[in-house]
Amino acid sequence: MVMKKIQSLQLLVYVAFGLLFIQDGALDAWQGFKDGLTDVVNINGETVSHGPPLQTVFDGSFITHKPGADLKVGNNYILQNITISSDVWVDDKRVDTHYLITGLQVSLTFVVLFVMIAIAYTTNKVIRNISEGTMFEFKCVKQIKNIGLLLMLYALLDFAYQQVTYHQQVLMIHAPLKVLNASAFNFSALILAILLFIIAEAFKKGARLKDELSLTI
Repeated sequence: MVMKKIQSLQLLVYVAFGLLFIQDGALDAWQGFKDGLTDVVNINGETVSHGPPLQTVFDGSFITHKPGADLKVGNNYILQNITISSDVWVDDKRVDTHYLITGLQVSLTFVVLFVMIAIAYTTNKVIRNISEGTMFEFKCVKQIKNIGLLLMLYALLDFAYQQVTYHQQVLMIHAPLKVLNASAFNFSALILAILLFIIAEAFKKGARLKDELSLTI
């Protein structure tokens, strides 16, 4: 019964990280792949775009024609700091993503996938150590620290991917459109990594006490 619970928990870890990967990048990558195979055609049968769309956030001044993108709504409200989220289709065969940027995006996607698999695998090893009563051993301490390091690496890779995507947009989108850098660092993963380092130190202390106790006996 206990073993079934452990196996269910380990399976849940893989499912959770799999869903996280799908949410963060797999769906967008698949949609971009499909869109890249087909051109968008208007009602007259003319090709109006080439390749996948760019998921972009624009400065709202493009619509409001006012600095700062301020817009008065009725008599009582003023909207400020307006941004517009849009899928941009490039209507020019000469404008395309540089192959280095595309290669970097694909590489980062696979590296992130590998890191997620490594985190899930190492987490399941810690779960097994706990179930076997060997959590206060130095190998388990090392595994917990490795999870923390992998989480920090994941946060850095995720931020790097966002920056690459932003520079792709800057290279392909020009005036009168203005691209905003909407990338954000994943501090949740960083904080979780710090907590894991603290937990690892606690387990390390437990491992030392266990060794001292065994020597005393």
